[in-house]
Amino acid sequence: MTKFKTKHKAHALRKTGAAVLITAALLAVGLLFTSCKQASGSNSSDSGGSSGGGTVPTPPSYDFPEITPPANGIVGVDPNYLPTETDDYLKGVFRAGRKVKLSPYKLGKTEVTYELWHSVRTWAESKGYSFANKGLEGWDGTGGGGIWPNYANIGKPPTTNKNHPVTMVDWRDCIVWCNAYTQMIYSSEAECVYRKSDSDPTVLKDATDGTACDAAYADMNKKGFRLPTEAEWEYAARCQGSDNTNAAQYGDVWLTKLDSASGAKANWWYDAKEAGAVAWYKGNAGDKTHPVGGKRENALGLFDMAGNVWEWCFDRYDSIGTGEVTDPTGAASGTKRVIRGGCWNSTSWCGDRNDCTVGFRGDCSPGSGYNSVGFRLAWRP
Repeated sequence: MTKFKTKHKAHALRKTGAAVLITAALLAVGLLFTSCKQASGSNSSDSGGSSGGGTVPTPPSYDFPEITPPANGIVGVDPNYLPTETDDYLKGVFRAGRKVKLSPYKLGKTEVTYELWHSVRTWAESKGYSFANKGLEGWDGTGGGGIWPNYANIGKPPTTNKNHPVTMVDWRDCIVWCNAYTQMIYSSEAECVYRKSDSDPTVLKDATDGTACDAAYADMNKKGFRLPTEAEWEYAARCQGSDNTNAAQYGDVWLTKLDSASGAKANWWYDAKEAGAVAWYKGNAGDKTHPVGGKRENALGLFDMAGNVWEWCFDRYDSIGTGEVTDPTGAASGTKRVIRGGCWNSTSWCGDRNDCTVGFRGDCSPGSGYNSVGFRLAWRP
């Protein structure tokens, strides 16, 4: 059991199948900022309409690049360029003995901003949706005062930091918000992805109902907004097509090496300049979030796939198996959900920056929100 003493709060994390208590102490104005695995940054209604919270236009297509993985699948390989003692949770999901086939999908160029979150949330609440957390405008070092999770600025109207990623929202809030945004755009619930079960198509609208949300069925035939699956997230973070710069070959495609950040042209651990070109992390973020899209994009034109805030994925956290799978959505049971990408306070307990690498698999309780965790939208074209 590894422990780090902190001023206020610690929380339990999973590391390679064992329960490990890891916290990172970050002292700024006397507060502790926490995240999850590699803790490193601190719940029937009318359809459609635009009343309550303002109108949000249909997102332009260029904000969601279409991603078409190879039809033959992503063929996992053994990352022989990593040290032999490398922990399993640093090796991503495309493993030796595993082939992953993914349908075409679209992914947001940036993390969801607080401005967008607030507009949709306030609209949704007027239509019968409920949220456990109202969200925070990124992280400015204080949250307006108070201590986790009750920062003074939670839920307030957007200000000058409106283009920072939304934080202090849990996984349940995110899936309900995705349903709300879908209904808002389509003026209908028909394309909402998250349902009560595969036999009960009731649209999930209450993020305070943890039991219903945690059992959510994702209807991937719908075209509404949703969280990316972990495989979709990692493929988007790593895909370089035929460019083999700082990459390894996985069947018909080259993917960024596991020990690098998304979009980095050199190893993350040993090239601080390159790390800073693609990510806001502990070494350059100043203990706060930054406006989305401020660093160099990756090969697919996606920003902040490393650093700024961790990003929720749909999947439950579990070990990675072998065999051929198509559009995997994670384990059927489990208590944690996957987070990927690292954050503004990313660092490892041994001093490296490995939680911002494309191979790092984090996990977090679906009912917890943090000032270092946000999300990005996906949808099926």
